[in-house]
Amino acid sequence: MLAAFLFLVLKPSATTSNGQAAVVGVGSVAPNFSLPNLLSTTDRPLAPVDAYALGKNRHRPVVLNFFASWCVPCRTETPLLAEVAKAEMAKGSPVQFIGVDVADASSSAVQFVQQSGIPYPVGADRTLKVTSVLYGLNGQPNTFFIDESGKVIGHHLGALKRQDLTNWLHKLAGAAG
Repeated sequence: MLAAFLFLVLKPSATTSNGQAAVVGVGSVAPNFSLPNLLSTTDRPLAPVDAYALGKNRHRPVVLNFFASWCVPCRTETPLLAEVAKAEMAKGSPVQFIGVDVADASSSAVQFVQQSGIPYPVGADRTLKVTSVLYGLNGQPNTFFIDESGKVIGHHLGALKRQDLTNWLHKLAGAAG
């Protein structure tokens, strides 16, 4: 029943840049969510990663990346995302990067995020409530490109290459301007 419901509600409306059917389709509004911040500790709590109104109320384009420390392609992609996010921040880009760590042991995930140099917020989705139920994903990495109105303008399944990421950032900038 749940699978049928999710198919009807999250029915793909387009394909990813890899030619695969997108779960949250291009042209649809990105589902909102809130997750505990991966880097929170009981003695130093951080605000949750709050992706409510992705793009829409923040008026900022978003690069939303689902990853895990145990995912081999993520080990290649994540340092690239971190590097590009830092460069975007340094030049004052409006693009917000958000990470979602999927079903990871906390210690492994924190170490991976720190080693990769991720400068953007990362939510911990240990229960798969966001990844599997809300977004319907069953593999990593998955990256969504969301314009400032909250609309998904692209989805990439698998590790992004530098040129792909650069092209998507240009599209986001074009959509924002």
